[in-house]
Amino acid sequence: MIVIKRIQIGEADLFKRMRLESLRDAPYAFSSTYESALRRSAESWQEQADSTAQGTDRATYIVFSDNSPIGIAALYRIARQADVGEVIQVWVAPEYRGKGVARDLMDAVFKWASKNRFHTIQATITEGNTRALKFYRKYGFTIANEISVDSSDDIVLVREVESEFS
Repeated sequence: MIVIKRIQIGEADLFKRMRLESLRDAPYAFSSTYESALRRSAESWQEQADSTAQGTDRATYIVFSDNSPIGIAALYRIARQADVGEVIQVWVAPEYRGKGVARDLMDAVFKWASKNRFHTIQATITEGNTRALKFYRKYGFTIANEISVDSSDDIVLVREVESEFS
């Protein structure tokens, strides 16, 4: 049974475990490296996990299959753009890919975004990550590199949030 939950205060170890697993499995998909993540302090992991466990600016979701964590995604509100967020750290364990888990995870992120007055979500895909690009395009994201301030090699995609406040 697949269950998706927002991370809770005090679950830094779970967050760290999922982040390290994602970086180890798919180093090509992230701007961070496994080695740099290993050097982070316990306080750093705790601060990041706890900051996404509450409030309306950040949220991290973990996917579980029979109580085992199998995926992660986070949404961070972009500074100076109150209604825009960036989805980051999206990863699903290899054995669960292509089974709708990533779609369900993204649904949870967008539902939370709608409840917290986000208008647009953007995602940055590293060059060559065609699987992620295909997923985001299928999910309804469109390419919008003109809003990117980062590397021109990365692909920036955007999708509007269906608001429950309209």
